[in-house]
Amino acid sequence: LANFYFGGFGNNWVDHGEIRRYREFYSLPGLEINELPGKNFGKLTVDWRLPPIRFKRLGVPSAYVTWAGVNLFASGVTTNFDNNEFRRSIYTAGAQVDFKLVIFTNLSTTLSLGYAQAFEDGRDAGDEFMVSLKIL
Repeated sequence: LANFYFGGFGNNWVDHGEIRRYREFYSLPGLEINELPGKNFGKLTVDWRLPPIRFKRLGVPSAYVTWAGVNLFASGVTTNFDNNEFRRSIYTAGAQVDFKLVIFTNLSTTLSLGYAQAFEDGRDAGDEFMVSLKIL
């Protein structure tokens, strides 16, 4: 009776949730939020998280970066297995860079930047940019 909806990184401009939301089942970066509906689905995600680069002196005492990490990912989702007329298969690939910031000597935040492209047979590729600041 109800559809699942997929699309977008899922992060907000200013956020308090998980920073790597592209891992969530409903996320499909490269599409608009809730662009892909489906009554049933199968999804596979591959995620490669590179070791972070640590900084000793990047910033000023009241605002500095402690590390930066890169995540590369690819996903594929197929919806509506039981209905050939509405079945869709979409693939996405992208990257997200996270910067761990300390502001005002004890407020830990994360600045995330991301980009992804989505691909589907017979349609133009979609893309998405993401900027998010996680507070605490």
